[in-house]
Order: sequence, then C-alpha cells, then structure tokens
Amino acid sequence: MTALTVGDTMPPREHTVGQLDLIRYAGASGDFNRLHWDAEYAATASPTHGVIVHGMLNLALLLQAVGDWVGGDDRLVSTAVSLRAPCPVGSTVTLTAEVTAVDEQAGTAELAVGVALPDGAPVLDPKRSRVTVRR
Repeated sequence: MTALTVGDTMPPREHTVGQLDLIRYAGASGDFNRLHWDAEYAATASPTHGVIVHGMLNLALLLQAVGDWVGGDDRLVSTAVSLRAPCPVGSTVTLTAEVTAVDEQAGTAELAVGVALPDGAPVLDPKRSRVTVRR
C-alpha cells in the first residue's frame, strides 16, 4: 500500500496464540518468566490463573500484521503502546489498525492499533496505542 488516508482500516487479523508461539518468543527475547510456561506456577501467580502470553509477543504479532498491510516492516517508524490486560495462552486475539492522522510533509501516517481478546477486552488498547508508518 502506498497511500494511507484517515479512516483507512487494516482488515482485522486473528491469531490463536499457542504454547509454541510462547516458546519461540521466549527463546528470541530471553524472557523466560514462569508466567509464560509453568502452568502450576501460573495457576497461583497469574491474574488469569493460567499461563499468559508475553505482552510484547502480542505487540510483535500486531506489528507483523501492520507491516504486511502497509507494504513492509521497513515502513514502521515508531510505536507507543498501552498493555491493558493479560492474554491467556490459547486465546484467539484480533489485531486491528486504523489511520487516525496523516502528516503529508513528513510522509507518515499515525495508526491507532489494538489487540483484543475474543470477548473484546483490549490486551493492547487502541485508544492509547499508536504506530507511525511511512506512507
């Protein structure tokens, strides 16, 4: 996509975040917090009483979707996100993005982005999360 205008929306993308996703992300990031792999520990320590997805893994899934939509990861300029809720492993999350502003002079567009649980609860709040991309 070469031109983005205010109001354009990325087709929502769904992803079921499985244990293999968590293992791969932990290996890549070095984040081996027990909340992300130890079911017995997570049952007592997690707010969901179960294993939860790395917050930054949800962001990575979202940025991959946005990059695909705008024509490549090299078009992503910056991110500012607000993680709002834990995401239980096995959840099917919905990834969204909408163009909220365009800076013609800078050649960029600002996107409101979100990751939501099946019940609509925001994991990554689209009211407070932004990605800037090159148009």
